[in-house]
Amino acid sequence: MTVTDAQPNLIAHWQELNARADAGTITIPPDVAANCDAACVTYLAHLQKMQAQAAQLGEFQDWGDLKSAQDLRDRFLKKATGTDRSLDVILQQHIDVIESMRMLFRRYFDETEAADAQTSANITALTPKN
Repeated sequence: MTVTDAQPNLIAHWQELNARADAGTITIPPDVAANCDAACVTYLAHLQKMQAQAAQLGEFQDWGDLKSAQDLRDRFLKKATGTDRSLDVILQQHIDVIESMRMLFRRYFDETEAADAQTSANITALTPKN
């Protein structure tokens, strides 16, 4: 068993929650959903900043001609990019999970806004013109 095998599939988890929301078996109050979405937006901004900084790790300077320096440079580079366990991949996985979470949360306040707009339109249509 590898480390990644022990990790739960978070995207699948949030997709399942989205499917349950579609089926009407779970609900989230719109104000809670809006607060959770706002937290996701903040965290996404943080992850995207880290992603940009991680991209700079791949832009390494010459570490010199010594083999040990080049080996060290390559080890650091592998941690930043180029493998399925490097920082750039892990950050993207986190971003994908947060986007899946947002899909669930946005459903509730988007639906509320749509219902409010429809109710307002219905009331306006029924209001006599003076």
